[in-house]
Amino acid sequence: MKKTLTITLAFLFVIGLFTTALAAEKMAVKSQGSPEKNYTSYFSGQQPFNDGASTITQTVSANGVLSIKYALQPKGWLGATSEHFQEDWSAFTGLQIKVAGGTKAKIRLELYDANGVSYEFTFVDDSVKGKLVTIPFSSFKQRIDWQPAGVDADQPFSLTPVSTLNIAPLEGKGTIYFSQIQLYK
Repeated sequence: MKKTLTITLAFLFVIGLFTTALAAEKMAVKSQGSPEKNYTSYFSGQQPFNDGASTITQTVSANGVLSIKYALQPKGWLGATSEHFQEDWSAFTGLQIKVAGGTKAKIRLELYDANGVSYEFTFVDDSVKGKLVTIPFSSFKQRIDWQPAGVDADQPFSLTPVSTLNIAPLEGKGTIYFSQIQLYK
């Protein structure tokens, strides 16, 4: 019994050291954010995510419009993603995004900060013709319903760098168009 306990404690100690070392490792900044960039292009070639029962397609047109066609099942989840671009957004106040669709669905705009922690801002797709949504980074709140495995959610919010941007309709079905996803000062 004593030998088993000693082995278990040693194993937990080694695992603790390993996970602490991984958590402390910061992502490298690959580039600086820019207000001239239209971040819809970053969604091109990426695979959307879903629960298996819900359906989603994400496409980016030649003129830079992200189209998300989706059908969300009850208690399901899905989203369009742009992963691992690792840009420093710390010099900016927030994001602006033009949204059109008129689905009346809640939309989650989610970003993963430098610590890998998921932050979200939600708004409603309530314009068929399109509206500009301005989101200060201070309006992003840490997700309380889910976090990636192994992240330390107690770390302060850091935009140096941002690694992932997701767009997730939270209800219903339809097609929503996103354009002019840009940083602003």
